[in-house]
Amino acid sequence: MDIKIRGLQKTFGASPALHGVDLDVGSGELIGLLGPSGSGKTTLLRAIAGLETPNAGQIHFGGQDASRQSVQERRVGFVFQNYALFRHMSVAENIAYGLRVRPRATRPAARQITHRVNELLELVQLTGFDARFPGQLSGGQRQRVALARALAVEPRVLLLDEPFGALDARVRKDLRHWLRDLHKRTGHTTIFVTHDQDEALEMSDRVAILNRGALEQIGAPDEIYDSPATPFVFQFIGDSNRLPVDLANGRARLGAAILGHVAPGLEGAAELFFRPENAVLEAVGGLLSGEVTHVRRQGARRRADVRLDQTGAMIEVDLPHGAATQVTQRIGLRLERVGLFAQGRRVSLLDEACRAA
Repeated sequence: MDIKIRGLQKTFGASPALHGVDLDVGSGELIGLLGPSGSGKTTLLRAIAGLETPNAGQIHFGGQDASRQSVQERRVGFVFQNYALFRHMSVAENIAYGLRVRPRATRPAARQITHRVNELLELVQLTGFDARFPGQLSGGQRQRVALARALAVEPRVLLLDEPFGALDARVRKDLRHWLRDLHKRTGHTTIFVTHDQDEALEMSDRVAILNRGALEQIGAPDEIYDSPATPFVFQFIGDSNRLPVDLANGRARLGAAILGHVAPGLEGAAELFFRPENAVLEAVGGLLSGEVTHVRRQGARRRADVRLDQTGAMIEVDLPHGAATQVTQRIGLRLERVGLFAQGRRVSLLDEACRAA
């Protein structure tokens, strides 16, 4: 089931939550919605589900306008962060709930419901847990029950709102792999909201970045990380350095250093972005140089804070394995996979003095 969203707008009182969002989701695709708090992620998800009524715009499911359809008519499965399980019901009763409350004309027979529940228990790897109650389960198990309940009604679209947000890091990591595998087996068109960048990049076919109710960029995880389309995405995804650059006479300058040439007519202030792993150490005397002020361990890597000679700005640089770099040491740097932006628009560097992404 493909989804097409056009011009979606939503305000709460005087506060705008969505600004004309356009989004296409392919049938069977797994899309991650990522953005800071208040960016509109959950509002967009709830509008797709029919739990929020947009002020303008359209939502199409498989070519059919679903904008005026109820939640039931849209046939979406919704999984909440807090599980929303009925504590007085067993696991089997929770999973069967959506089927048992259907109108009599569309309600499956009791035997069919039991068969469906058993199928789902096996699918979510909880066979034998049918008689337990939510209070007897771990957080990860409760979330799998919630997912089974959403799947029980055979939804056309599966929506997940921070599905792992209430779980600890180890359980979240395990469930990411499990959910990705489950998606491959079931093939549901799935949209999930997360605040965890690693989660979005690891699980998604594509990631949609929202900021202040607008869609900043949508693309494959590699595209989002390696080629951010806007300064916001460059700063929001992963770690990055930001340096002020001057554009004049067809050149981009960082202090006294010439980073490269730009198209004629580009003048004024610009911003240069690059990730710590894209600053390559080399002998002092090249394009950029500076003094190491601090070295620290970050998991498998070592990272240095460097004060640039050219501007006095502080940047972060990943150190190669085995490098004996120390505080007060002077180093040279070559930048790779940079992003140069003027007035929020990406600008190309036209030579190799500083290699662009």
